[in-house]
Order: sequence, then structure tokens, then C-alpha cells
Amino acid sequence: MNEASKNPEEVTYSQARINAMLIALIVVSLIHGFGQFKLIPMQEAIQTFFNINEGAYGIMGSAQNWMMIALSIPLAYVARKVPCKWGFAIGYSISIVGMLVQITALSFPLFVIGRMLEGGGFGFVNLTTGALIVTLVKPNRRALWASLSVVASVLPQVIISRLGAKLLAETGMTFQQIFIFITVLYAVGVVIWLIIVPRTVRVHGIADSTKPTKEQTMRVYKNSNNWLIGLAFVAYNAVSVGFTSYVVKYISTKGMSLTEAANIYSYTTLIGMVSMVIFGLLADKLGTKRKIVILGYFVCALALISLVVLPTNLIFIYVVLYGTFPRSIVGLTNASSPDLVELPTDIPIANSVRNMITQIGSVLMTILMGFLIQFLGYEVTVYILAGECLIGAFLWFMAKKIP
Repeated sequence: MNEASKNPEEVTYSQARINAMLIALIVVSLIHGFGQFKLIPMQEAIQTFFNINEGAYGIMGSAQNWMMIALSIPLAYVARKVPCKWGFAIGYSISIVGMLVQITALSFPLFVIGRMLEGGGFGFVNLTTGALIVTLVKPNRRALWASLSVVASVLPQVIISRLGAKLLAETGMTFQQIFIFITVLYAVGVVIWLIIVPRTVRVHGIADSTKPTKEQTMRVYKNSNNWLIGLAFVAYNAVSVGFTSYVVKYISTKGMSLTEAANIYSYTTLIGMVSMVIFGLLADKLGTKRKIVILGYFVCALALISLVVLPTNLIFIYVVLYGTFPRSIVGLTNASSPDLVELPTDIPIANSVRNMITQIGSVLMTILMGFLIQFLGYEVTVYILAGECLIGAFLWFMAKKIP
């Protein structure tokens, strides 16, 4: 392995080194998940500390997305000039600063600013880790590794939902103390990354020192297939992010206690983690992402309808449906960038454009969700979400460039 070469394109790595970098990617994805889902069990504690209502809390919850929207495109161009090793370190360092602001904040506006900084760092990290898979993994294994990365980032949702609530209720810990622990995890992630990933790693399109040409920029912006799957992902996020905050309460209205409903719903995530890996393997083996994702959107719509029309004693049908095929959507969407672009150097910019689309849509849908439920009720809202999933399937059908 020659890491001394000054020309990054000439550097090659042993399979053992590549495997080590991929394992590091999974570890930092796991750490990212703790930061992403840390608010789930802490809503009451944060509202009490700052004396805020649900509306203010919702604004704070989406603050991370605001920064990711604002920085999506600029970060892509900055990231092209920074080697993978330092891009990740910069991103997590910004997130650590944001966490320190949240931990020490005595006023709610300052806490929101910390949340925004953390989101800006996440934007840099997402660009780096996503593009690293494209660089290190052969095309016939990318869907699997993209899915494994998503699984790692989702696992903490299950852990922190249960453990966080228990720590707050039974040990007397404050949310700030739990945030300190997560900040330490961020720092550990940076150390692991800096040790394992050499500075010579040049992610396709990330470490290019040349300024993107106008032609390249317009080529990415005019990529209709990227816009199609970005808009489709908004429909999925409306279900997986927006409705998630309400689904446990809705299940409880069908005759279950909140505890039972939460436990039942958690199985969709547990099943989903296995499903993501399986569908990643299938996509690589069958050579198709598009057909699997289209089926995923149809099954997602069917799962939502089953949630409304089936009695409580058949809730396991919803759990199985929602925990299987729909979970292919995230990993295979992330793995589709190389299929969409004309040149590898377009990948980070295409990712940023799609991220901007999905973040804007997700914020709007998250805000809209509460009003839909308030004025139309749960059942009508669920049918609207099912319709959005069918639209998502159609948009993916139209994205002909993806195999």
C-alpha cells in the first residue's frame, strides 16, 4: 500500500485497511444516531427546564434541519476541497460546539442556536460518510453498506428511547448530563476516525481542489431523476419522521396503554434494522434498487391503511408490513447517487441538492402533521400519508435512470 504518494489518485489500500475504514464508518454512524434521536425521551425535561410549550419545542426540534437546509449546497462545495479525514473532523467539531452550547444554555434561544450548530456539523458528516461508501465499496456492494450505515444510525433510537427515559426517571439525571455523555461519544468518534482514516483518502468529488464549473453545477441542478427521488423521500419522511411522533398515541386510542403501544411500535424498528440489511443484499444481488423501493412505497401505504382498518388484536400485521419493505427506501435512496450522476465529482453536489429537497419537505410536513391531525383526525391523516406513499412510488417509477 503506497500512502506516501503525493497524487491521491495513485494511492491504493489493502482490503484490511478498507474494512477498517468501513467499520469506523459504522461506528460513527452509530454515534450519530445517539445525537439524532436524543430528544425522544427528553421532551418533558427540556420543556420544564425552559418553561416552553409544545409549539416552541417543535420549533426547536426542527432547528437542526434549518441549518442543514441552509448549508446543504455550500457544504458540498467546501467538502470538495477537504480530504475525507478532515471533512469528518470539521463536521463533528462543529457538532461538539453545538452540544456544548446546549449543555450550558440557560435561555431557550441560546439552546436553539446550539441545536442549529449541531445540525450544521451533521450536514458535513453526512456528506463525508455517504461519499466514502462510494469510494471504498465496489458497485455491487454499495447498497448493502449504505443500508448497514442506516441501520447503525437507527439502532440508537431504540436504545435511547428506553434508556434515556429510565435514566431521567430513576436516577435523577438531567438532560444536560445525558448530553454530556453524547458529546463525549462525538469526541470518541472523531478520535477513531482520525486514527483509522488516512489523510490520503480522496472521496470521489470531495477532495477535488478545483472549483466546480458552471456547466457541472447546472448539470447537477438539472438532474430530474435526483429531484424525483428527493421529492419521493419527502413523502416517506412524512411517515417515518412526521407521523412517528404521533403513531404511539394513535395506537393507544385503539385500546392499548401508551406503554404497550410504545413497545409494539418499537418492533417496527427492530424488524426494520434486519430488513435494511436484507434489502441491501437483495439490491446488490438482483442489480435493482428501483423495483425494490417502488414496492417499499406500496407496502408502506398498505401498512398505514392496515393501521386504520384492522382491529387492535391484528396490529402485528402493521408492525410486519411497516418493518419490512418500506425500510428499503432510506438505504437504497442513499445508494442511488452513483446511478444518477454523469461524473463521480457530481456525487456530493447531487447529494446536497437531494438533501436540501428532503430537509425542506420534511420540516414543512412535520409542522403540517399536527394541524392535519388536529383538524382532520388521525384516520384521514393516515389516508393522506398513504396517498403520499403512492405518489412516492410513482416518482421512483419515473426515475428511469436508476436500475
